[in-house]
Amino acid sequence: MQNFLRKVYILVWKDFLIDLRRKDKIPSMLLFLTINFLIFQFSIGEDINTFKNFLPGIIWVIFIFTGVLGLEKSFVQESESGCIGGLLIVPLERSILFLGKMIANTFFLLIIQFIFIPSVIILFDIDLKSWLALFNVLFLGTIGFSALGTLLTVLTATVKGKEMLLPVLMFPLIIPSVLCVVKITESLFFATNQAEVMHWWRLLFGFDVILLIVSILGFEFVIEE
Repeated sequence: MQNFLRKVYILVWKDFLIDLRRKDKIPSMLLFLTINFLIFQFSIGEDINTFKNFLPGIIWVIFIFTGVLGLEKSFVQESESGCIGGLLIVPLERSILFLGKMIANTFFLLIIQFIFIPSVIILFDIDLKSWLALFNVLFLGTIGFSALGTLLTVLTATVKGKEMLLPVLMFPLIIPSVLCVVKITESLFFATNQAEVMHWWRLLFGFDVILLIVSILGFEFVIEE
């Protein structure tokens, strides 16, 4: 078990160092996220209360768009450098390779959320019910998104028009998780759906488990192809 975790850690650290040297992933994702957020705000109008009511959905829709951008970048750098070919010839379990990439993607996506969402909460003076619950929903929502996204990124990496194919495959499959996180976030922001919130938590956890298992099992077949 210790050896397994050490291998995963090395792969995560490798991705972290690559992105640290490139210095473009997090700034580009933050810029893209901010521009989309402003577009939503301008399109809804000057009624700040109306905009605040739509915030839970807007935040997660923008995150999905931004997350797809980040996932594409994560695998492009592997392909351009030829690193993925080297990893495949190493006597390494494919589950370790998947977990290393997925955890690295999750780490960078969470950084974006931890910078952006607290800023929105403070800017719009939202009376958040629990910061711990917010962290949990961000973590669970990002885990499922990252697991599915990592699998689909590898699946579409060598396909012509992969920039369009990835979101086409991603968005329909991630809708159940998005509905859960939007409802939970809404309850944390505005104290609504309190009677149903535990139901949404259970659904979110269940979807994450399904996405994680399916992604790990499918990754070995996809990466070999």
